[in-house]
Amino acid sequence: MLDKIRLSVFDNIVNGVIGNDEDLIKALKKTRAFARDPEELCHYTKDDAGIKFADTGGLEKVKISFSRKETKKKNVKSERNQPIIGACLSKGFDRYTSPDLNNVYSLQDLFKAIKYLIESRKLSRDKLRVVTTRRHLMKLMCIPLNKQPVDFDVIYWRGLVIFAYNWDEEVKLVPDNIQKMLQYSGYQFEKVVTGKTSRDNASSFYTVTQHSVDAANVIYSAEIDCAIAKEPGLQNYVELKTHSTLLDDKLKTANKLQRKLMALYCQNKFISCNYSAMGFRSQDFRLASLKKYTEHELVGLLDKLPIFLTHSCSLKTKHIFQWYNLVISWLCQRHFDDNEKPHVFKLRFERKDELMDSHLAVEPVSDDEAVKTFNKLVPEWFQNFY
Repeated sequence: MLDKIRLSVFDNIVNGVIGNDEDLIKALKKTRAFARDPEELCHYTKDDAGIKFADTGGLEKVKISFSRKETKKKNVKSERNQPIIGACLSKGFDRYTSPDLNNVYSLQDLFKAIKYLIESRKLSRDKLRVVTTRRHLMKLMCIPLNKQPVDFDVIYWRGLVIFAYNWDEEVKLVPDNIQKMLQYSGYQFEKVVTGKTSRDNASSFYTVTQHSVDAANVIYSAEIDCAIAKEPGLQNYVELKTHSTLLDDKLKTANKLQRKLMALYCQNKFISCNYSAMGFRSQDFRLASLKKYTEHELVGLLDKLPIFLTHSCSLKTKHIFQWYNLVISWLCQRHFDDNEKPHVFKLRFERKDELMDSHLAVEPVSDDEAVKTFNKLVPEWFQNFY
C-alpha cells in the first residue's frame, strides 16, 4: 500500500512514466474516472424551519436560456424586463453577513438524509462507504490547482469512511471587505439570474448523490444554485460562478480563468451537471458579461488550453479525475478489525520546495483528538442510529 501520494504522480498519469512502483502501477491501472454517471438518491429544501425531503421549494429557475434558439436580447433580459448585463453585484452588501463555516461544512444534514433514505428503504447500509459533501470533495479535487497546504479528517467507523475538510483554521481568519465583497457578488449574481428575492434567501435546495470509485460508493450532498426548470433531476441543474474581468496581465488572467473553469467542471461532474453560467464582473462590481457553458464546451476549452503543473506536465480534465479516484481508492484500502471503534486520521497535503515532492500523507491522531473529532463531525443521534 502506498505510504503517501506525491504530486509527481501526475508524471505517471499525464506522461505515462510509471517507474518500478508496483503499488502505483496497480492503483493507476485499477482506478477509473467516473466510469458511471452519478445517481441522485434524494433532494430536499432547507429553510429556517428545517429540512423538507422531496420538496423543490428552494429550487430556483434560471432566467437565462440555454437554448440556441433564443435571441441574445432575450438571454440578457429577465421575465420582468430587468437587464441582467450591467446589474449591480454589490447591491445589498451593507446587510450581508458571511455564512457560518461550521454550518457550511457540517455533515449534519447529510446524516439526516442518510437516515431518511435508510428508513424509507431507498438505500441499504451495505451500499454506504464514503460519506461526505461535495464541498469537502472539491477541496481534495482542487489540490493540484491550488497547490497549498490543506488537511482533512478521515474517520473509519462501522464500515463507513467519513471524510471532511478541516476548516478550523479557516474559521479563525477574518475576511476583509474585499474578500467579503467577492463572496457576496456570487450570491448577488445568483439573485440576478434567478429573480430570487431577499425574502427567499432563507430557503436553499440540495441534492444527495452517489457515484462509485472501484467498488466503493461515495455519497455526498451538494447545494444547487438553480435549474433550467423547477424540477428535480441531475440533468436539470445549473451551476453559477463569477469571475473578474481584470486585463492587467493577460497571461495571468487567462491562467486564473482556466483554473476557475477546471474547478467549475469538477464541481459539475459530481452531479452530472450539463449547464453552467459564469458572470464576469467589472472592477466596480457590475455584471460586465455573461457566458454559458455545456459540459462538452468546458472540456473543449480546458483541453485546448491545459493547466500547467510544471513546464513539462499539463493537466487536462481526465487527469484531475484520475488523481481524485486514486486518492479515494487509496483511502478506502484501510480496514480495521474493530469496526465499532472510530479510527481517526489526518489526511494532510504538505507543500515542499520542490513542487512535485509535495504530497498527501495519512497520519494517526491521539486518542483524545480522535474522540473530539468524531463527536464534532458525527452527531450523537446518528451515532445511536447507525
